[in-house]
Amino acid sequence: MNVRCGSAAERAGRQRGLIVLLGVMAALGPMTVDMYLPALPEITREFETNEATIQITLTGSLLGMGVGSLLFGLLSDARGRRIPLIIGLSVHVIFSVASAFAGNVILLIIFRTLQGVGSAAAPSIAMAIVRDISHGRAASVRYSMIMMVSMSAPIVAPLIGSLILLGTDWHGIFIAQGIMSALLVVLGVLFLPETRPERVPLRESRMFAGAAALFSDRMFVGAALSQMAMMAASFCYISGLSFVAQDWYGVSEQVYGAILAVGAVVMLMMNPLSPLLLRRFMPHKVQIIGLVGAMTSAALIMVSAGSLGLVGVTIFAWLCIGFQQLVIPNNQAMGLFNHAPRAGLAAAMIGTAGTIGAAVSAPLLGLAGTDNGFSMGFGMFAFYIVSLAASVFIIGFKNDDLTTRPINVVR
Repeated sequence: MNVRCGSAAERAGRQRGLIVLLGVMAALGPMTVDMYLPALPEITREFETNEATIQITLTGSLLGMGVGSLLFGLLSDARGRRIPLIIGLSVHVIFSVASAFAGNVILLIIFRTLQGVGSAAAPSIAMAIVRDISHGRAASVRYSMIMMVSMSAPIVAPLIGSLILLGTDWHGIFIAQGIMSALLVVLGVLFLPETRPERVPLRESRMFAGAAALFSDRMFVGAALSQMAMMAASFCYISGLSFVAQDWYGVSEQVYGAILAVGAVVMLMMNPLSPLLLRRFMPHKVQIIGLVGAMTSAALIMVSAGSLGLVGVTIFAWLCIGFQQLVIPNNQAMGLFNHAPRAGLAAAMIGTAGTIGAAVSAPLLGLAGTDNGFSMGFGMFAFYIVSLAASVFIIGFKNDDLTTRPINVVR
């Protein structure tokens, strides 16, 4: 399938199919994280350890995603998008199965880290593929479309995980993840096109030159830092809510899975708002709107924790992650706007920045201990402030005109 051949209507149809395929593959990351969240307390008890140690299994997968993003991003710039993506999916298959048979927490941390390396190929290369065929507002819209497709993962993942726990234990969750990634390998082999046929040497000097070009671009640096803080806030929600809901408020694994699923529905409902706002505003302004909404919602989590309990905490947490759908795709579009020749590396570095932020926030929240949700809300609020500061003071509003250049949506 060549997305650049045929009539305009045929190309548009193939590109829509490609976006759906990329969204399904990008969903592997959320599936990797969200499916096993209902099992965190069970894993903690089985290995006779504590919350902070078990959070490292999450941190390890996130760090693996950071390393994997750089590895597969560089490979995709040098050797094309298709083969590195299929290789990454295959790595995920191997270490999903290995995680299922981990005999102690150390092995689980190692296998989860390597599982994260494999899962990183899909989102980073998906971003690069979108930049291969579009940029500016068109890229923002396509990133939002990919997110809309991939948002099905947070809806079904915790429910699948909690249902698996009804019939087996946490080991079965990783077996299920291995089966899913194996199916994605088959889809990639059959349907994934090559959008970067050029081949260039994979040299250390090229990587350093590319990184230097990226870090000399204020819009890229600001978008990457904003994304880092945004993902840190996201994982305050992802890693913290499991213990807040189950350990503090005493809900079951199935109820917790339903809470995450409703949050994912909120994200799905908010996702189309970004393309609508992009008809009137530039990506930077849409991002600012999302950040202000997220900050306000996080402040309300802290206020409601002592009065409204779990109901208030979860409702305002859902609003937080809903408003994030205005931020994440526009960070991606701004970060890659000036870097078509090195889109794989740029996408990888933005992805790595996000995973570093997430990896740092999860254990910090674990060390804070389980409470009524105030600590989770405070952590999210603080990271949103950092994201907003990066957007306002590093990207700056003077760069808004960069995304108004004429764009060719179908190339």
